[in-house]
Amino acid sequence: MRILYLSLSYVPSRRASSVQVMKMCAALGRMGHDVVLAAKAGPSVPGSGAGDDFAFYGVERTFELVKLPRPPVRGGAVMYAAAMARLIAARRRRVDLVYGRDAIGCAVASWLALPLVFEAHEAPQTRIQRRLWRQMTRARRFVATVAISNALRVDLEAEGFLDGHPCIVAHDAGDPPSRAPLVRASGPNGDWRPRIGYVGSLYRGRGIELLFELARQMPGCQFDVVGGAERDLARWRAASPPENLVFHGFHPPSRLNEFYAQFDVVLLPHSRQGVLGASGASDISRWTSPMKLFEYMRSGVPLVASELPVLQEVLRHGHNALIARSDDAADWAEKIETLLGDPELRLRLARTAQEDLLQSYTWDARARLVMDQLPGMPGASRSYRQAGP
Repeated sequence: MRILYLSLSYVPSRRASSVQVMKMCAALGRMGHDVVLAAKAGPSVPGSGAGDDFAFYGVERTFELVKLPRPPVRGGAVMYAAAMARLIAARRRRVDLVYGRDAIGCAVASWLALPLVFEAHEAPQTRIQRRLWRQMTRARRFVATVAISNALRVDLEAEGFLDGHPCIVAHDAGDPPSRAPLVRASGPNGDWRPRIGYVGSLYRGRGIELLFELARQMPGCQFDVVGGAERDLARWRAASPPENLVFHGFHPPSRLNEFYAQFDVVLLPHSRQGVLGASGASDISRWTSPMKLFEYMRSGVPLVASELPVLQEVLRHGHNALIARSDDAADWAEKIETLLGDPELRLRLARTAQEDLLQSYTWDARARLVMDQLPGMPGASRSYRQAGP
């Protein structure tokens, strides 16, 4: 099948959305589909190497990447939308399916009567978003909505946004594990300073304040924070972090395994409310399916996560993670101490998380899940090349 994937992400970029679309397109390409990803041409990012976007994200060249201009000036968004519309029109006769996260681009595809799947990461918030949504879902050839959590599917259905079309729940995903869980050994003198890791963005609602409090309560541990935009890093570094809390800054996805190999526990301390997406425009705590969750499951490091109901669509306390009350630092400290004092529990939770990931939450599994459930799209789940002319 020939798939045109429409994205609002900059490539390269530090944002998780760009990782998500690159990984998903690579998985669709591995299925044998001919995939073209349209994305914004991003500025140079430290660590992106010699301009090799595929190497920066650690993905295979299983798809074509088309980078459209989005000038950093007033009206730049309109210029990008116009470039996207021209691309869709130019390729309309060479596309079997348009799949996208760009509402404007997907609305253009619906006007051109192309088969369309829209992937939703939040419910439409503004009047223009709702109008674009209605335009897409009421189009004659709209196929399905993909929602990143069951909580989002429930809300979309309750608000009437599905218009009777199928909604496929497909949580975000991760790469297959590259190493087995391993309990770090103590040093030559029997000394061992536990290292507690957080990898991800530093937006409001991500629990960075909790990390400060935990570091103060647990001076015998080192807390490592990997990621964040320069503006956010400057703000948190100016907030007098404890000496045992270290900000490492941003590192490309292809290098994160180096950090996970040094961690004894990883944390996903999302708040119950006020979790902002990359745009900072909306609270996504009810619907989020953070890629960091699946990266943690892959890492071989045991996980402590907030008790958000949406996270517990994937996680179960004592099965593949420990769950802590998001607003209770003492509870988090207790869960961390439990893991640090029980190497067998650490291994069991990390191993089960990897097994769950391999069974249900790899990018290949996600791509198969989506394509297998698309109604009225013969050949969606089998290789386009194998299907023949």
